Amino acid sequence: MGGATMNRKEYRSPGYQQARKALLADNPICHWCRRRPATEADHLIEVDREGTHNDGLVPSCKPCNAARGATHRNKKLAAAKLNREKALNEFLHANEI
Repeated sequence: MGGATMNRKEYRSPGYQQARKALLADNPICHWCRRRPATEADHLIEVDREGTHNDGLVPSCKPCNAARGATHRNKKLAAAKLNREKALNEFLHANEI
């Protein structure tokens, strides 16, 4: 299942909505920075890695959740670039005379 499809499906599920509401009910502080009020539920296993609310959510402030998301996305892009370069090099070397 693709990442975008998984995202929409997970975030619309009644289970996620209930888990998010319960997690943020007591106005917790952010799990990551321990300073700002948590306003978001952050998946411990990223949704595009097939994580769900059942795998664990932690309360997060928007800046920390956004930073974690950006870090995850950058790692994915870097890994994809390395894989493309490796495949290209293997192809070029396999076709050498």
